[in-house]
Amino acid sequence: MATATQAALIRAAHRLQVAYDILDRLQLVERWRPFGNPILVGAVAYELVVAPDIDLEIYCDEPRIEDGFTVLRACALQPGTRKVRFANELDGPDQGLYWQVRYRHATGQEWKIDMWSMRRDHPGPTSASLVEPMKRALTDETRRAILEIKEGLLLDPTVQCGSIHVYRAVLGAGVRTLDGFKVWLADNRVEGLVDWRPNSPAQSSGGK
Repeated sequence: MATATQAALIRAAHRLQVAYDILDRLQLVERWRPFGNPILVGAVAYELVVAPDIDLEIYCDEPRIEDGFTVLRACALQPGTRKVRFANELDGPDQGLYWQVRYRHATGQEWKIDMWSMRRDHPGPTSASLVEPMKRALTDETRRAILEIKEGLLLDPTVQCGSIHVYRAVLGAGVRTLDGFKVWLADNRVEGLVDWRPNSPAQSSGGK
């Protein structure tokens, strides 16, 4: 019988499998390649999937609205696609073009796919630059803590914050529980873009 820790990891592995199935069915990476360099980022890249979300960043010589709509149109025609969305944020803090697909998987769950097309020389912070540091920093202990906190947050609508703040708390401040994260959250800024990178496991602080 799986322990609570093993169960969290098993659930995450199943969600990761679903995410890759959606990426394959929509052929998102392949559809973006003619227009730039698509990079899988966020929870799917870290193998820490809890919420039904997939994130991509596409680095282009020049982000073009017509290119994104070529991809969006192809996705909209696929069985399972429920909604698509576009926003021009080139003049905003994100400095990119935003694309979203809402896709209903065969499991019946609706997934949100967020995509940003940005210039190759984007000044940051970007999610792509966080992928390798996150992979190096994660241990079995911190992976478990992150998954359990994220699962708890999914059931608590009173707490609204991006997953990067869970990573900051666990990998940067040694938080290990949902209650500990709520305490950390009260003392730390979670608005706006965050330029943060984790330390290596040897440098991480002890548990709370």
